[in-house]
Amino acid sequence: MLNPGTASISDKKSAVPRRFITLCGRIFRDTDPQYFPRVQYRGRTIFLCTESCLGAFLSDPDLFYKMHRNSEKGKGR
Repeated sequence: MLNPGTASISDKKSAVPRRFITLCGRIFRDTDPQYFPRVQYRGRTIFLCTESCLGAFLSDPDLFYKMHRNSEKGKGR
């Protein structure tokens, strides 16, 4: 049994914000994605880096997605 002031290892892992990538390819580590704009698109949650990007996405989602979806290609080599 744990003391009230201690947490298990699994509790600590769940408290650490996860890594996520915005549609434009920006990678955020140790950041809470709840503070970033997001939208549902074709059954997926798309994260955006700013409210301006959200506005541009909402004005023409298909075009914005087409222009930015390949931002990650070539990274990590």
